Amino acid sequence: MNDALLQVKTLGGLCVKAGDRILLEQGARINKPWELLAFLLLNMDEPITNERICEALWEDGEVENPAGALKNAVYSLRKNLAEAGLPAACIIKRNREYCWNPGTPVQLDVQALNAIYRQGCSEKEPRRQLEFCRAFLDRYSGDFLPSLAGRRWVLPKASALSQKYLSAVLRACDLLLAENQHGSAQEVVDICGRALLLEPLSEEIYLRHFSALKQLNMKTTILSHYPIIANMFLDKTGEAPGPELQSIFRWAGEGANAVDDIHQIQKDLDEAARDERPIRGAYFCPYEAFKHMYHMMVCSAGRLDNTVVLLLVGLQSTGGQAMSKQENAQVMLQLRGIIENTLRKGDVFSRYSRDQYVLMLLVRHPGDSGVVAERLLNGWRACGLSSNVRIDISASLPQPVV
Repeated sequence: MNDALLQVKTLGGLCVKAGDRILLEQGARINKPWELLAFLLLNMDEPITNERICEALWEDGEVENPAGALKNAVYSLRKNLAEAGLPAACIIKRNREYCWNPGTPVQLDVQALNAIYRQGCSEKEPRRQLEFCRAFLDRYSGDFLPSLAGRRWVLPKASALSQKYLSAVLRACDLLLAENQHGSAQEVVDICGRALLLEPLSEEIYLRHFSALKQLNMKTTILSHYPIIANMFLDKTGEAPGPELQSIFRWAGEGANAVDDIHQIQKDLDEAARDERPIRGAYFCPYEAFKHMYHMMVCSAGRLDNTVVLLLVGLQSTGGQAMSKQENAQVMLQLRGIIENTLRKGDVFSRYSRDQYVLMLLVRHPGDSGVVAERLLNGWRACGLSSNVRIDISASLPQPVV
């Protein structure tokens, strides 16, 4: 079986086959010989030194003798491949550096994807572009080497492939939306639904998704999905969706069917109050809604002999180094939970910026806000993050609204 074709899949997990024989099942643990195979195949088009291979496979001094470890990994890999019928020279030394023998046939899913992408980029005719986009999206199945996602050598390749996937998704959607046909819009919904599983915070994909829903006149779907998406963006990024998405949401709201039965309205409101995330503490809302509620509460506070107090709660790193986006999102989520559990059920708060929440309290006396601030600080200290991040709290009394 010296002419065995090696088939290697990297999307959805590393899988290695020689002919009909599976050498490494998808999802199985990847040892160093198989990681070496993936590294050599994914770097076939550029010269790589043994030092670079060692740095990639054994990060931060994982082994005392990386050169010896590389030699052992090559030996084991050659043995595994030879037992499957591949030639002994499938891994050779070129200029005294290990590399994959270009004369050994191999079928690599990423190579096929990149070829389709290049062909699609070179096409001028829209229908041909759409054909290549569809072919690319059909073949893109799962994350790139998910079990090696933390390896430094994998990250840039995964990012480059992800960008190509996103580009193919957006180009296919734009071409389909331009056709302004029911079937094309439905295909956009299908493409975006799958893409959002892989890119859940891509506003560009959501914009195409909602544009297709608009073409399909699916106003109820837009009205029900948008608040969920807006809250997710506020939780993860601290920002609301952009004006184009908001415009589609407003379009759906303005075109909502009118009803003449007050009992139906009451039923809708009751259902909204019994959703899967009932309000148990303070009420969290988007900042645009917060502004409207602020005006209402300030106007009514005087009549009820109450006072509205604004608190701004922000994160400050004590280590002198800014938090990463992922760390910030996690800490802000914890801070949100502290605020929800500390404030009363009638209080309202919103995400104001990447690392700030704004709170609105209805109190009898302005000094009562100091008690709330102290409770927030105690809750923050109890969460265990106060060693490297602190919270700053400032208060303000709104001017009367006339």
